[in-house]
Amino acid sequence: MRKLFASIQKEYRILIRDREGLALMFVMPLVLVFIITILQEKTYQTIGETRVPIVLIDNDMDSVGRAFSQGVKDNNFFEVTLIRGADSLQMAETRNDVATGKYQMGIIIPEGTTRSIRNRVVALVQQQVPSMMNVDTSGLRQSVKVDLFFDPITKESFRNIIKSNLREFSSKIETRIVFITYSRIIDAMIHQTTDIEYPETPVIEFDEGFVCEFGQQTMPNSVQHNVPAWTLFAMFFICIPLAGNIIKERYDGCLDRLKTMPVSYITIMLSKLFMFLVVTMMQAAVIVMVGIWVIPLAGVPQLQLGSNFAGFIFITISAGLAATGYGIMIGSIAKTYMQASTFGAVSTVILAALGGVWIPLYVMTPVMRQISQLSPMNWGIQGYYEYFLRDAAFINMLPHAFKLIGFFFVCILLVYLYKKYIKH
Repeated sequence: MRKLFASIQKEYRILIRDREGLALMFVMPLVLVFIITILQEKTYQTIGETRVPIVLIDNDMDSVGRAFSQGVKDNNFFEVTLIRGADSLQMAETRNDVATGKYQMGIIIPEGTTRSIRNRVVALVQQQVPSMMNVDTSGLRQSVKVDLFFDPITKESFRNIIKSNLREFSSKIETRIVFITYSRIIDAMIHQTTDIEYPETPVIEFDEGFVCEFGQQTMPNSVQHNVPAWTLFAMFFICIPLAGNIIKERYDGCLDRLKTMPVSYITIMLSKLFMFLVVTMMQAAVIVMVGIWVIPLAGVPQLQLGSNFAGFIFITISAGLAATGYGIMIGSIAKTYMQASTFGAVSTVILAALGGVWIPLYVMTPVMRQISQLSPMNWGIQGYYEYFLRDAAFINMLPHAFKLIGFFFVCILLVYLYKKYIKH
């Protein structure tokens, strides 16, 4: 035990000797978490708050045209420029404005749109009471084509969102006109006047929320995702200084001198493991504190903690073990610092991308979702989700923690096999 303690002291002195490097291991992840979180939060706000510039040409100039133009103006999703009764030259200029990016979309409501809807209603009534009316039922087959044209750079997903909003809105307008026209026809047939207002409030409304198996529920947002995700990224990025530490000792001859002393190689590696595990724990603590007290100063939500703090500690220790074990494996197998730093940096980025740190798993293809299950960062982030979002019990975090611990032992086993059977 005294030898291990002395070896830990040696690692501590080596670590604090490079104060600038030690500071970077804390400052850079904090800057990354802060910037990414704010950027994503502002992006979410932009999607909900920025109005899409569109141009609306109303050639109908009747009930549908007026209701459509007013409704689109009242919708916070659009910023509308209205043109009534445009000629062919104006429509060509409008199309050019959309093509050059002045507007993101153009809408042309053709002449006679309202008349076509009314004719369809009258034709429907004619089918019901043919003896009282004499109207051409061909109106049932009439349809109106509203012309939509988009800026070429508009993404398909965004076009679908806009079209979905417009379809919903046009359906409401058509239903309103059908109701009003139908009421007037019935009034004329029964020779009386009724004052029936079309109900503005829908019968079916949606109550949106999140379900949580364990009681308390936390609203998912950029903070609840980015703080645990980039904490894991920072932990695994520690493989570069850890591997560099091992390689430097090997090339400087320090490791050979240590082996001449009555201390085992395992003790030397355990001291490195302990020291860098402490660093990963401190990284996690600092990033979480920034999520609670600093990030809200930038106008984004505060990080909400779960109630099972023991589960958070256990997941963090498990992730720290996985990260340090990964660093020891790279440092033991790599022959030069260039190899270790290049492989460590690139592999950490790949593990982060596969694990859902950058891209949510639900937008990945089924094949990539299966592959992501192999990333230790995926296990870590799922464990953190149990704590930060689901407020799960300790037992629900154990499977993710055990996978991380298993990854640590696999890394150590690979080091042992490499030292015994491959390296001469």
